[in-house]
Amino acid sequence: MFGGYLDTSVRIIGVVFLADLIRRLALSIIEYFQFSRHYLPEDRLWVILRRSFIYNKSSTFIFLGFVVLGFIRFSATGNYKSLIPTAMYLAQMPLYWLLFSGLGGSTLSYSHWIREPHGLDYASGMASNYFHGYLNLSLPERQGEGLQHRMAVYEETHNITFGLHRLIILIPDEMFVNGIIESDLLEKVEPLETVHIKRAGVDRPYKHAVYKLKRKIDGKIYYFAIEGATPMLSFFDSMQSHLSATWQMHEMKREIWLKFYKHLKDLLQTWPETRNLVEPIIYNSHDTNGNLIDVGELIIAHMENKKKKYA
Repeated sequence: MFGGYLDTSVRIIGVVFLADLIRRLALSIIEYFQFSRHYLPEDRLWVILRRSFIYNKSSTFIFLGFVVLGFIRFSATGNYKSLIPTAMYLAQMPLYWLLFSGLGGSTLSYSHWIREPHGLDYASGMASNYFHGYLNLSLPERQGEGLQHRMAVYEETHNITFGLHRLIILIPDEMFVNGIIESDLLEKVEPLETVHIKRAGVDRPYKHAVYKLKRKIDGKIYYFAIEGATPMLSFFDSMQSHLSATWQMHEMKREIWLKFYKHLKDLLQTWPETRNLVEPIIYNSHDTNGNLIDVGELIIAHMENKKKKYA
């Protein structure tokens, strides 16, 4: 009985795989003629075939597993006919095509896709643009204009001390950060020296805001370079606009928020020039009682945790 179950399983997998191959071939033909402008003429056919017929690792392992199972069953019984799909099985292929195209993926599949490290999702794109187009340009030491140098000059000029010698980037789950960071404990003061960097034909200014902590810590007043994650603010704005908002963006906003933080942190830690220059802080905008979190308290707690860690 169990042997019959295994034989039937091999047959079903064979039908599913064959139906999938036919489906992929049909989609390749449609792609070749209908979307030719999406490819370079010299390698259009090769790229379409490569994209159509490459399977992911899990699918490949499953198929190979059933191939091995088929050989084992054939070695045990000597009957290959029980493993080959009959006409009745092959007639079920349209059911596979109907189910595959009709059911589609669930909303949960969007979440899984965002979490994968392919770099094609909205969150990874925002994090990469933020890193390559801003942080990696304005923060590393280049001709005495890096963040650490400007913070040292600021400390000497204003006779103050920074609580963290890094740029603090706030990433709240609401994604909204006001133009001036709102906190009873923070006071905006003179910013760091502006750096001008030529980028895409424009001499762009790069600025970093400085905030004074009003509460003394161990008898001392500290200062911090702080800003909100501007890509997250842009994403927040796009969700409020009827021009760009979609229900998928609203549904997946927390996934995008988490992936943005994770990918940005990975980029900052991987690249040697930015490894110790940024402190991204991800947090819930409200506490369990629904009260707005005071960013100043958050930064104090973060600074004290850093001191304990390196004590």
